[in-house]
Amino acid sequence: MQSLINSMLGGYRLVEELGTGGMATVYKAFQPKLERWVAVKVLDPTYISDDSEVLARFRREAKAIALLRHPNILTVYDYGEEEGLAFIVMEYVESGTLKDQLRGVPFDWERAIALSIGVGRALAFAHERGIIHRDVKPANILLPSQDWPLLADFGLVKLQQSRRALTQAGMILGTPDYTSPEQALGEPTDHRADIYALGVVLFEMVTGRLPYLAEKAFDVLLMHINDPLPRPRDLVPDIPSKLENIIIKALRKSPEERYPAMQDMLDNLVSTQEMTHTPAAGFVTPRIDETLHHATVQIDSIQSALKGPRFIVIATGSLLIIPDKDEVLIGRADPRSNIVPDIDLALYGGGSAGVSRQHARLLRGGDGWAVEDLRSTNGTYVNDQSVSPSRPAPLSDGDSVRCGHLVLTFHIDETDTL
Repeated sequence: MQSLINSMLGGYRLVEELGTGGMATVYKAFQPKLERWVAVKVLDPTYISDDSEVLARFRREAKAIALLRHPNILTVYDYGEEEGLAFIVMEYVESGTLKDQLRGVPFDWERAIALSIGVGRALAFAHERGIIHRDVKPANILLPSQDWPLLADFGLVKLQQSRRALTQAGMILGTPDYTSPEQALGEPTDHRADIYALGVVLFEMVTGRLPYLAEKAFDVLLMHINDPLPRPRDLVPDIPSKLENIIIKALRKSPEERYPAMQDMLDNLVSTQEMTHTPAAGFVTPRIDETLHHATVQIDSIQSALKGPRFIVIATGSLLIIPDKDEVLIGRADPRSNIVPDIDLALYGGGSAGVSRQHARLLRGGDGWAVEDLRSTNGTYVNDQSVSPSRPAPLSDGDSVRCGHLVLTFHIDETDTL
């Protein structure tokens, strides 16, 4: 495919090539209208002329990802076709991928679990909507920060509800190192192929190597089909046996012997993580300036002495008292505006965590408290369930409230009167 550097495509100026895959090239591009950097994935036109189904699959990719608004899934902004070129416009992440950090040395197993939880949440969210990724691998996991994974490149998605397959029977899709046995055999696949691939990624993070190593891709595929899995604890003895069991179950040869759903694997990962109290990936740990340390209060030292509604910032343990008002604005202070939120999350990493200026609103009524999203960019969630604008979600003591990627816990005493 001819280089498109320094050319305009659909209102985007392509300035740098970020990578080339089997069917497309990704460029760093600038969008003058919104003055922002984006990533533009351009399909090789030769594939369109050779196979009309490729363009259909590419369009399907754009539509599939556009429907997936989740803090651990790369955002798609736009899709277009111009002068024989089809392209997808995506969020630009500068800091690289998980592949860049896998250098043959094991990760701390706590971090491996945390990153796997973030990717697993993205996959569970997609699976619930009938979308299978089928190419989960470190190169498709972007890292805006060390503990925040973004799953990208749904180029091989399969919609479970689709009446028409966009791939021929017997075609192997995916990357050999992370390919499930059923994919290697060219058999029909479902969401359990993603569970297998995430298991391979987790194996690689905790051991520093892939489970199956061979010079030829075909030999790797045969090993996925036939060879027994090396036991992770034989390679890294200090990982918990519970974590090893999770990896082994995810990497069963038969899909029926794996976790029946991504959420089941997630539940086991979270329970293993709780042994170390490591924050789950997908949420930004804010950098708080030394001058703000006086505002950071640890939960265990003051919670028992407090009355009234409050939030706890999970990443830092910071206490946020909810003002005595019927409507409480949550967001980030803007020096260019006279609007000042009642709860300013800018002090707790809200900017890097994707919190909007006017993100959400707490409402106090006779039945208690509720939270309403204010059409924020990255959404408001209660216990990982999206909150729709104009449809407040009721809050109970201990509920998790996520604004963008910043997680708060809501607390209110049983004796509080509202």
